[in-house]
Amino acid sequence: MAANIEGNIFTISVPLPGNPLRNLNSYVIRSEGRGRNLLIDTGFRMQPCREALIGGLGELGIDMRDTDIFLTHQHADHSGLAMELAGENSKVYISRRDGEMLINILTKGLGRTEEYRTFGFSEEELASFWENPSVKYQQDVPAVFTHVGDGEVLNYGGHRLEVIATPGHTPGHLCLYDRANKIMFLGDHVLFDITPNITTWPGFDDPLGHYVHSLMDISIFDVRLPLPAHRGVKGTMAERIGTIIEHHGARIREMLDALEANPGITPYDLSGKMTWRVHGRTNSWADFPLAQKWFAVGETAAHLEYLLCRGRVRREFDGRVWHYYIG
Repeated sequence: MAANIEGNIFTISVPLPGNPLRNLNSYVIRSEGRGRNLLIDTGFRMQPCREALIGGLGELGIDMRDTDIFLTHQHADHSGLAMELAGENSKVYISRRDGEMLINILTKGLGRTEEYRTFGFSEEELASFWENPSVKYQQDVPAVFTHVGDGEVLNYGGHRLEVIATPGHTPGHLCLYDRANKIMFLGDHVLFDITPNITTWPGFDDPLGHYVHSLMDISIFDVRLPLPAHRGVKGTMAERIGTIIEHHGARIREMLDALEANPGITPYDLSGKMTWRVHGRTNSWADFPLAQKWFAVGETAAHLEYLLCRGRVRREFDGRVWHYYIG
């Protein structure tokens, strides 16, 4: 179902079945006359997402032949339906870095099982890597993207949209800012009642450090209407940015305490000693869904990398798994 936000900006709630994110807020800027529309993010490549998005576009009278697509980042819940929905003349915008990484995944089937083996996952768990929703529900055809980067401007429906690079959640995450109307399309950079997952990426050093810097960079913008990709909005952007930074500070303090008590621990086992909330409640590691363990261990590894870059921890490799110690 489509809902009006203000003016010619609409949102379509796209369900994400079986995922703690619950839904994607896909945004539409509708143009009048001969102007082109803009669809921001698309949902998983699965039938409930497809039905909801196509239904919402139909309610708004949106013809994809007259519509371009902007992907805030490469994750499947944002990009999975993009190439399927794109019209013959549609541009599909994405950052160069995320776009090239996504094409590598689509054309070469690049998995990350070896990286996660070094974190401490068992062979049995690694065998289920391709059931990870971020992989399973991705596009199934090579994509032709239009790359955009920091400082470029897109014009749709009378809105002048500045592209803002916000690396962290992914290496090439982007936001869009309408300066005149003080509106920001946030993707997963700032979420208001859940915290964006920060994980490791091949060839992208210190993702948590990049993410915190991106939060600080974006805090200078005057935002009246923040539009996140998941859930709703609570409080102001400035308040939420401060809360997210403190969340990561608390997680690092918890992690250092666990490392001090358990020298030589692996990222996987360290994740089991951290506090996690899934489906709104605190879960023990033994009961943690495997699909969520991928994200949890990746986030633990990103925090360890943050500490490693700053000399707070050291690590040793035993031929299969990394073991971490207080520096």
